[in-house]
Parts: sequence; structure tokens; C-alpha cells
Amino acid sequence: MMDKQELLGKELSNLYAINKQVNHYFNSCDISFLDEHRQQAIKDYINANTKNEELVAKTLRSLEVNPGNTVDSIVNEIIENLQEICLKKTDNKALDGLGYMMSFNRLVSYHKANVVNIDFILNELEVA
Repeated sequence: MMDKQELLGKELSNLYAINKQVNHYFNSCDISFLDEHRQQAIKDYINANTKNEELVAKTLRSLEVNPGNTVDSIVNEIIENLQEICLKKTDNKALDGLGYMMSFNRLVSYHKANVVNIDFILNELEVA
């Protein structure tokens, strides 16, 4: 049976996987078809994500948890949607940008839900 500490390790491992997958995708993604405001929003997210990845890795080491090759299937699916939009751009740049940002918002919301879960368990552990 899993205890709360192990559950925290699993959630942190999942957050680490999300961070890695996001960084991997956006490091090779061309978002130049988006307007400057949206490009900047994505760049800000990537910068925060990179810092978060380092912090989560440090926390996992302190808990002696090895995330291994954890991959989040939901993030994979969202990233596939983002890639598809990039590859199959239409003549309607505004519509492409809108579709891309909708998938991006799903990614950010899912990422945020994972962070909320970690906060929830930390409160349960009375660590936070």
C-alpha cells in the first residue's frame, strides 16, 4: 500500500516528466506564426518551466526518488496536437494561432492541476 510520502514522490515525478516533455517540445518548436504577445506568453511559460524542472529535480533527489523515464501520456497527446497545428498550418494564420493557443491553454491548465495536486498533498503531509 502506498503512503502519502510515496504519493508525493509519484506526483513530483509526474511534474518532472511534464517539465521535461514541455522543454523538449518547445526547444524545437517554431512559434513564429503566432503574434508577438502570444509568443512572449509561451516564452515566459518555458522560462518558468525550466526553473521549475530544476527545482523539482532537486526536490526529488532530496526525497531519494528517481523519476526514471516517466512520461505523461496526456502531455504527449497535447503536444501531438500542438505539433499537428504547426505542421498543417492553413492560409488562415489567425485561426491557426487560435487553435494553437487553445491547445497551449490545455497544456498549461493540466500542468497547473499537477502543481495544485502537489500543494494538496504537501498540506496533507503538513509539510507546507
